[in-house]
Amino acid sequence: MVRFLLVCLLVVAAGMAQAAERLTLSSGMREPWTNAEQTGFTNQLLAELFRSAGLDGQVLFNPAAARALALANDGTDDGLAARIAGLEIEYPNLIRVPEPIFFNDFVAASAIDAPVAIRAWGDLGTFSVAYILGWQIFDHNVPKVRELTQTKDSAQLLNLVRAGRAEVILHERWQVLWHARQLGIALRIHEPPLVSVPMYLYLHKRHAGLVGKFDQALKAMKADGRYARLSERVLGPLAPTVSPRK
Repeated sequence: MVRFLLVCLLVVAAGMAQAAERLTLSSGMREPWTNAEQTGFTNQLLAELFRSAGLDGQVLFNPAAARALALANDGTDDGLAARIAGLEIEYPNLIRVPEPIFFNDFVAASAIDAPVAIRAWGDLGTFSVAYILGWQIFDHNVPKVRELTQTKDSAQLLNLVRAGRAEVILHERWQVLWHARQLGIALRIHEPPLVSVPMYLYLHKRHAGLVGKFDQALKAMKADGRYARLSERVLGPLAPTVSPRK
């Protein structure tokens, strides 16, 4: 009986230890980066990093950026996925994994056959331009244009293209391609990106021991081809002629 009880206690303790090692991170980026089924690019990338460290975890969508930062900084969440560099300055409990998990390409897009050529911010001036209200990267960089429209969401933005009411729309590359595919809109992405921003993983300081492990695991994924295969599987179908950057 004593032996049986000891075995049961060991099993329970092991289960508690395993549960304690389940990490929850938040991201403010939706499809194709994250989704409820955990099959988005960020979901699958982080799952691989978790496995490399012998952990279990998940990435959940949280659109409230300030709230997500506060939850991660106070330790309610274990960290953040897909955030810009420098957050650790204002949020001292967060530690950034040095290797970027991907780059956010902010791009100009138009109808597939539109007579438009955009290579830099200054090229936008003669066109009717639209982007989502509150996207500060566009607020700070878009010059004076012929006509400017701000929309509430991606669907409304893309419908301006469909209706011919905007010649150029501004968005993040893979999210706009995902939404365009859902709406059946053929979209042309203008190259190069207007700006490309590295995105990072942050962990709460109690997980400081995982920072180096995740950094090395991410570099290993990029070196051995797993990262490229994941990119091609999740993002490739959205724009087969464009290779996702790492």
